[in-house]
Amino acid sequence: MATSSRRPAGRPSDTTTHIFIVGLPRTGSTLTRGILNASPEIWVAGESHFFSAPTRLGLVRRPGYAERFRRIGDIGTDSGLALVLDHIYALRGKSFWARLAAESDRDSVERDLRGSARTDRELLDLAMMRFARGRRIRGEKTPHHVHHVPTLLEWFPGARIIQTFRDPRAVYTSLRRKERPEKLTGVGRAGRRLGPVFDTYSIFNLARSWRSMARLHDAYARRFPDHYTLVRFEDLVTSPEPTARRLSEFVGVPYADAMLEQVVHNSSFMGKGSGDGIDPTAIDRWREHLSPIARSIFARLCGNELEAFGYRR
Repeated sequence: MATSSRRPAGRPSDTTTHIFIVGLPRTGSTLTRGILNASPEIWVAGESHFFSAPTRLGLVRRPGYAERFRRIGDIGTDSGLALVLDHIYALRGKSFWARLAAESDRDSVERDLRGSARTDRELLDLAMMRFARGRRIRGEKTPHHVHHVPTLLEWFPGARIIQTFRDPRAVYTSLRRKERPEKLTGVGRAGRRLGPVFDTYSIFNLARSWRSMARLHDAYARRFPDHYTLVRFEDLVTSPEPTARRLSEFVGVPYADAMLEQVVHNSSFMGKGSGDGIDPTAIDRWREHLSPIARSIFARLCGNELEAFGYRR
């Protein structure tokens, strides 16, 4: 199994227009976004959830916003466009689309869409462009869009895809620590009452997803060598400057020391925004929280991939 996180990314063959950060949650996507957004040429926005996401061992698909919008109206027609914009501008909260409505004048958004090809691609691109506020390279960072990389590169041939990657045992520990009971669905709350049974299910689900990420990495590295790269969370926090320089070269912008001036916004072990700087101790914190049984299951399910990506069993 190839591990391109260890090799130079190479110089892109053409000018970067977009950046998409993908992968499993809790793998360093927010830190990667912060490093890139320190460049005056880049703005990677938050999570658009534009495409569908697989869930529950891959058996149930969650529709993305593109599909939800199509159910509301066809933006290729004036009436459909009005209905979709009505829906977007009625959204509240901090989601990608609610923030677009809060920060962008509706009339100008409608005018820009009317003057475009009025497809899903144009809608997503317009949203990213609005968030970028004139920066040359725009993008977003929805983790599950890792399953839609071919579509993203078809839509945006000048895009660069960055998959963030991390030891699955650390991912599992981080996900469990970040869990908020008040945000669980009824099914989720019922599952957690099963105790060890649900824990075992969760480990199997995470291991399956992580192995899928490893397979997608191999496929994308072969198919899109100049437009795709992988960055390990462990490299981000233990070798931040070389990793930031590699990312800068990959997307075609100058490296700047400001890229390393990061604040930890979303740690599983600290309060929000409480950590200054990049913390290399983050890579091993899972060892204090993962049970021997969970370690054994991960070793059995992910052993070959753990070794291939440089993780100790």
